Amino acid sequence: MTGPPYEPPPPRRAAVRGYGSRPHRAPNASSRDVHIVKLGGSLLDLPELPVCFDAYRQTHCSDHCVLVVGGGDAADHVRRFDRQHRLGEEAGHWMAVHAMQLNTHMVASILPRCRLVNDINQCILAWRDMLLPVVDPLAWLGDEHRRGITIPHRWSFTSDSIAAHLAHRLQAQRLSLLKSVSPPTDVDVARAAQLGLVDADFPAASAGIPRVELINLRAEPLAHFVLK
Repeated sequence: MTGPPYEPPPPRRAAVRGYGSRPHRAPNASSRDVHIVKLGGSLLDLPELPVCFDAYRQTHCSDHCVLVVGGGDAADHVRRFDRQHRLGEEAGHWMAVHAMQLNTHMVASILPRCRLVNDINQCILAWRDMLLPVVDPLAWLGDEHRRGITIPHRWSFTSDSIAAHLAHRLQAQRLSLLKSVSPPTDVDVARAAQLGLVDADFPAASAGIPRVELINLRAEPLAHFVLK
């Protein structure tokens, strides 16, 4: 890992005018049990992905869940292309986010009761309509970048850390990483990074999130591991 460590930005607050006279405040730890779920890109070839994810959602997600989809093979292709052609970290970062966006739109097209979202206000509107917000990462991060809210642009800060960044922005109480593998039973966040289960920046990026867990969505029954 090169460059300065990730420091979470202050959580964003928003006001969405509702049907009454009072605005709906942005989610925070005291008012909503916000739960970020990161769907690993390795799960996109799971034959029953919509069924498996919906079963997980019904039994493990809070009413204020937000889905982030990883880059998977598409992001790995960008990484290999960067090694071969030396794109540079800035270009490589945004191409990898484009890869996440591609996967996000594919997943959103097959999941029931979901809606693509670009910001916190749209998450609130989706929850109000009892839909699952699915983050469009390019639109969300691009808007933040234009407003001076940045994340590290390096290969050690991948979609797991991006999900942690969004957890900070939404003041989420829980971050769940859905993956295709199970870690050792005694693993914590630091050990998970050493084993390559999460990216190298993830321990710093997830600092301050009350609960972080890893779930093997391919296991039957689901294998659930608390990292912190």
